[in-house]
Amino acid sequence: MHCLPCFSSENVLNNHKTNCVAINGTQAIKMPEKGENILKFNNHHKQLPQPFVIYADFKVITEKIQTCQPDNNKSFTEAYQKHTDCKYAYKVVCCYDHKYSKPLQLYRGENAVYKFMESMLDEVGWCKKTIKKNFNEPLKMTNEDEQNFQKSTKCHICGKKFTDEDVRVRDHCHITSSYRGSAHDECNLKLRIKPENIKIPVIFHNLRGYDSHFIMQQIGKIAKRGQNEMNTNVIPNNMEKYMVFMLGRHLTFLVSFQFMRSR
Repeated sequence: MHCLPCFSSENVLNNHKTNCVAINGTQAIKMPEKGENILKFNNHHKQLPQPFVIYADFKVITEKIQTCQPDNNKSFTEAYQKHTDCKYAYKVVCCYDHKYSKPLQLYRGENAVYKFMESMLDEVGWCKKTIKKNFNEPLKMTNEDEQNFQKSTKCHICGKKFTDEDVRVRDHCHITSSYRGSAHDECNLKLRIKPENIKIPVIFHNLRGYDSHFIMQQIGKIAKRGQNEMNTNVIPNNMEKYMVFMLGRHLTFLVSFQFMRSR
């Protein structure tokens, strides 16, 4: 239940069970000896929050339907309701400055999911234009900021101490223009928001349990809008209550976590 590796043969799997599954159903932990290779996190630029996130949800109408009496001598699934998408709501939120956040968008009517997907593609275009046009504010430093920069001994991005050969720069937020800290020149260059590579997270309420069914039905129709890279990439599920898939290069759909599940 708690094991992630896959195995090339049944023998390898059985040997692994003695050190993993058989130990109270949890994964065994083996700490490295002193001096062994130590893994370190180096992709510090990936800690930069995405500038925009979209929160969304669907609503449907349930209608009773009449079906033929099933044969009790055979296995069957009895359909008794028809679910028709009728409403959606979403909000675009800027994680850095709320003046770039957009008002709550509501729609009630036919083809709600298809219209929602169209809106998502339009919102991606708006986010990219906003980033390119507005997210280039120059640095504004206070006297206290300058003092902190002069006294700094390590890069606030990677955490490593500066050497005499390092080039120190003043890292700042290009959205709010505020000073963030002293950094290596190389680290600072990596910590950028690029409109052409932006991925907009769309966080759903109960995506895995329900809403993804309606989205998947509309993927083919949305692809016909002329998007050149409207492919879908799904991250394989595990036992946690979440689901992630990407639509094209710029939309990432996610389920919200368990503490947001109740309706």
